[in-house]
Order: sequence, then structure tokens, then C-alpha cells
Amino acid sequence: MLTSIERGITTQVDVTKVGRGAFNTKGSSWLNAVVRKFITSASLNSAIDPFAGQGDMLRLCEAEFHMSTSGLDIQDQLGWPINDSLVSIPKSTDSICITNPPYLANYSAKRKSMWPMVGSYYENTGRGDLYEIALDKCLEAFDYVVAIIPETFLHSNYPKDRCAIVSILEKNPFEDTTFPVCVTCWVPQTKQNPVIYVGEREVMTYSAMVGIKGDVSRSKRIVFNDPEGNIGLKAVDSSKADDRISFMQGKDFDYPRSSIKVSSRLMTYLNIPELTTEKDIRSFCERANTILESYRERSEDIILSGFKGNNKKGKRRRRLDYRLARKIILEALGESVQTTLPLE
Repeated sequence: MLTSIERGITTQVDVTKVGRGAFNTKGSSWLNAVVRKFITSASLNSAIDPFAGQGDMLRLCEAEFHMSTSGLDIQDQLGWPINDSLVSIPKSTDSICITNPPYLANYSAKRKSMWPMVGSYYENTGRGDLYEIALDKCLEAFDYVVAIIPETFLHSNYPKDRCAIVSILEKNPFEDTTFPVCVTCWVPQTKQNPVIYVGEREVMTYSAMVGIKGDVSRSKRIVFNDPEGNIGLKAVDSSKADDRISFMQGKDFDYPRSSIKVSSRLMTYLNIPELTTEKDIRSFCERANTILESYRERSEDIILSGFKGNNKKGKRRRRLDYRLARKIILEALGESVQTTLPLE
């Protein structure tokens, strides 16, 4: 089917799987010690999955917690009561919701020609991704929710006032996609400040992560996506562990300048007019890369968005967004930028 209207690219896509976000959770990697403790602390004896699919998460809950379980699904061939849980979910505050809801961004739905199947969900809610719509419905119906959702949730504007825990999964819980995900744990009380884990290792709170990212406005000192730029930016980690996000001299960046577009996000050229000599450019790149690596080390990478699975050493690949890139650039140029770093 057509997956890029603009470029006319055609690839084979399972319309039902992608359109319904039907990626099945296999194994128990999502049920780490952090999530297990949360489920136990909820002190509920039954679990419901409103997007039950093949029922793998519910079977694991039966085995590990001896819970009674039930599910709902929009597909009639799966054996569950039929329900479109993106529209409504029966309220059940006596059960914990444990689910892997569908993920599909509205721009992806349009790009993959799936708008006729799912467009009404976005139009009726104003949300930008199916998982956000699913979370809305789950949080309306349940006091306690455990949901496997895209790791980009951390950097989204989706409300986190009921989210108590975010555990980033570096081990893939799926058999049919490498989408970077996290397990989120939600409580009925508001004003939460989620504690972020990488697996079972506590890293920092959500507010601390936001503090590191700081408050940065646009600057005339930097022009992004300039084909004639004097700085190259590789804004995504490679699958090779030592080939990481970096700033480099434009003349050394092996990426076609003719490929740069206004929408470029992963590989691009920047123009910083005040860097007029090769020495200036080289010194700037060294400072920028040092600042970047410092942020990565002290935040254990969570200030960067996950990107398409892991590198060859099993560590999550990361992407640098332009907002944080701008902050790093301004700091490398000696400009004071609001930020708060966690203590050593």
C-alpha cells in the first residue's frame, strides 16, 4: 500500500495491525520488579485489559498474581466481548487496568493512508496519537492503570498528574516491532511527579528531567537546516554503539547537502555565522559534544527521545530534538541558558 503520499513510496503494510495498533506483548520483560511492586501495592484482585488482543498480559497476571482477569477488544475473532475502547470503557474501579493500547500518530495515519479507518478518533478527541486517546479512556474507567506506551510519552505534553512511575524498557516486549516503549503506572491521586526508571534502575523524577532540558527560545545566532551550513549535526545514534549523536565541522559531515529540507530532523547542517574560521568551528564542536555527553551521562540518556530499537550492544538508540540541540549550541557559544542539573 502507499505509505508516503508525498514521495509516492509503496511498501507492504498490514493495514489491520498498523491501523489498530495491534502489536502483541510477548514474554514477561514488561513485568519488572518496579511494575510488579506497583501492581501488588494496588491491592486489587482482578485485572482488565480493554485492548486485550491475544491476552498475553492477562495470562501473565493470572500466573504471577493469581488474579481473576477479563478483556475487551474491537476484533470479534479473538474471543473477548467486543468493545471499541477508544470510544468508551465500562467503569471498573475495583479492577486494575493492565494493557498495551494501540499506538499510531495522526500524521502516520495520514502518511500510511489509514485515515479512513482511524481518523474519527483524532477528530473527536483532539489527541495526536491513539495511545493518548486510549489512556484518556483507561484513566476515566479505572483508578489504577498499568500501560505499555511509546517512550516519547516522556517528552510529550500529555498530562502526567496521575502518573506515578515510568519504567523505560530496553528489552523489546514485542515480537513484531522494535518500537521504543515504557511501562507507565497510574494512580487515582493527582499532583504526581513520576519517578523515571531505566528498567529497574531509578534515574530521576520527571520534574528533574524537565529541569535539565531547561527553557530555551529561538535564537538568531543559529539557522537550522541550512544546506550551506558550517556545522554538521548527526541527531540520531547509529546501530553501532560508538557512532553516536554528534556535532562536527560541516566539511567533514558525509551527508549530501542537497538532501537537506525544512523538515530534516535526523541529519542536517546548521549555520552559525559568528564561527568564521576553521579553528572556531572545531573548538565549538568540541565544546558542544562535551556538553551533550555530559547531559547524556548525568540523565542516563532519558532527556533524549528513544529511536527505533537498540544498538548492537543492546542499549536504546536516541534522537536529539532541535529544542535541546539549540540549548546545547547556545551553551557552547557561551550564552547562559536556564537549566537545573541533578546532583552528582
